[in-house]
Amino acid sequence: MADCILESRGLKLVPFEQRHILPFIQNLSAENLREFETLYEVSPLEALYDLAPDELVFVIEKDGKPIAMTGIVLRDDSGMMWALFSNDLRKNWISFARASDLLIQFYHTMRETIYAEVWSENEMIHQWLAYLGFEPECFIEKENGQSVIRFVRCQSEQNYVQGELLRPVLH
Repeated sequence: MADCILESRGLKLVPFEQRHILPFIQNLSAENLREFETLYEVSPLEALYDLAPDELVFVIEKDGKPIAMTGIVLRDDSGMMWALFSNDLRKNWISFARASDLLIQFYHTMRETIYAEVWSENEMIHQWLAYLGFEPECFIEKENGQSVIRFVRCQSEQNYVQGELLRPVLH
């Protein structure tokens, strides 16, 4: 078993291992399956096997089952985050969304500015990123006619999801 990096609300962030690939692919969300086919034009199986040696790829587990995958590609002064969701994530959506601020804090220990490029048709991830304080930066047309939206988030006390500035005032 992999070491747990973060744990919150019954979910665990663990390093990605090859043992995660088949259970995750068999339960990959319809949105992500379409994204692989339409935007990336590659099989999810092939793509995930290529990620296996990357130490900055992680799995979110619920009761030992992979329900989401995420990673960050480090650049000189920023990071490019990505995420894939399983069908089981919908059953755990509230816990996942609330625990995600820890994931973003973890990524911000690596880079102050984090980007994410998301297929324009994947609204679930758009909403998740907006909840986490990401803002749409630009619209990018790909060579195959598909488009992605680039989101950006800079580390600051104001953008921290659980920050004091975002909590309601109690009188």
